[in-house]
Amino acid sequence: MEPAETHPDRLIDFWEWLVENRTQVILAIIIAIGVVLIVHTKRLNTQLAEEEAGEDVLAAMDNRFSTDEVNPNATASERFARVVLNHPGTAGASNAKFLQASALFDEGKFQEADAAFAAYASENLLSPLLAAAALGQAASKASLNDSGAAAAYEAVRNQHAGTSEAVQATLALGRMAMAAKDEPKARELFTAVSSNRVSQIWASIASGLLRQLSPVEGQ
Repeated sequence: MEPAETHPDRLIDFWEWLVENRTQVILAIIIAIGVVLIVHTKRLNTQLAEEEAGEDVLAAMDNRFSTDEVNPNATASERFARVVLNHPGTAGASNAKFLQASALFDEGKFQEADAAFAAYASENLLSPLLAAAALGQAASKASLNDSGAAAAYEAVRNQHAGTSEAVQATLALGRMAMAAKDEPKARELFTAVSSNRVSQIWASIASGLLRQLSPVEGQ
């Protein structure tokens, strides 16, 4: 069944996070291959496997790189899926799974993205990208008009408090309240984001949304 019309802000939410946190995502990829890039002694089989996985991840991310295993003409999600399939058990495959979920979201395949983010989270409980996966899953649900979207955003706020993802989840909940004409709730959420110390980007966006709400009586 085709999903209902997607609110554009729901797409913006997750991709704004990716833009602001691109360094964090790239760092996770570098970690997967960093050791083998600086070791000049004889490589062990596991190091070779990680190096090969890392090379394929780079090729899947950027067409300026190429390997025999990655088809540059495939979609991004297909390229990352190939890395996951070809390099099981490696850190490169783990990172590729997160990037595959992100690519599925970008391609508008929200149901598949939801499942991919959930799979990544269940398999990588200590990952620095765990909060991002939870946010991606919540955004996927919102894009599908899933009734569980609000609860998923609340889970991001509660389980990853103090992170950029929690701030963005709060902003997303405010937008949902605004769309539902629940201005008191929207004002509460936007106010919380406008005064956060984690991200000035989200604070600025929340302040702008606050100005769109009806004035409070007596002010």
